[in-house]
Amino acid sequence: MAIEKETDLDIETKNETKNEHDHAQAPVTIKNYRQAGIIFIILRWLVRLLLRAMFRIEVRGLENLPKEGGYIFAGNHLSWIDPFLMLAFAPATPRIYFIAAREDVEFPRWRRIFTEGVGGVIPVDRDKRSAFRDVSKQVSVVLHGGGVLGIYPEGDVSAIETGRVLPLKKGIGYFAAHSGAPIVPVGFSGTKELWLGKRICMNIGQPIPGRKGGKDVAEAQTQATAAGLRAAILPPPEQNPRSRKLMRKFLTELFTQEEKEHPIPD
Repeated sequence: MAIEKETDLDIETKNETKNEHDHAQAPVTIKNYRQAGIIFIILRWLVRLLLRAMFRIEVRGLENLPKEGGYIFAGNHLSWIDPFLMLAFAPATPRIYFIAAREDVEFPRWRRIFTEGVGGVIPVDRDKRSAFRDVSKQVSVVLHGGGVLGIYPEGDVSAIETGRVLPLKKGIGYFAAHSGAPIVPVGFSGTKELWLGKRICMNIGQPIPGRKGGKDVAEAQTQATAAGLRAAILPPPEQNPRSRKLMRKFLTELFTQEEKEHPIPD
């Protein structure tokens, strides 16, 4: 059913000038999914200032990001600060939309308040049988509307920082093959354990060209993404050996769900 609906969306997009209704809807789709709103731009600026005040952040490879939307931004996942870095230091437009488990964006309460206010989240109810079908439809709408899909294809955060990646879930390959969207890998390092003044790095790798197809293409794009992530993850930045690591416990626990057990990459 999801594929049929998405195909209908393709047809409607191609034939949007055939009637006034379709013609009127096209600008709304582009505005909603590509263009960042003023509230998001202001909040993004404030988050960026806050992160700069708390950490020493190095961002590399911004020139590798396509200027237009409709691509997949895939990163390794060490803690909850990773999507904040992506939102704060990638361009505001085209707008990034994240797939996230509903329980992860609604607990603690500050995460729910933030995501509801800022938007840009595609929530997933993991326990629903139709979860993958539902999220696939939303992803298709975002990409067709010129937005960017932000995704952490490992499906979990790593228990410790090793410079390696967990086995990728199949969703990244399906989304890429079904849409034909290019994939841009981004590597985060130094974000597992946090303290005031810590050096952390976000490195954007070379884009992986988009390919449209079936299962074989999906598997190939998944493998290409894993290789792209491994290449994009830099060694953790050197830290000041005299650092007192102020607020280490508070900041680490703030951005990491310590009550859950997380896997360690092989």
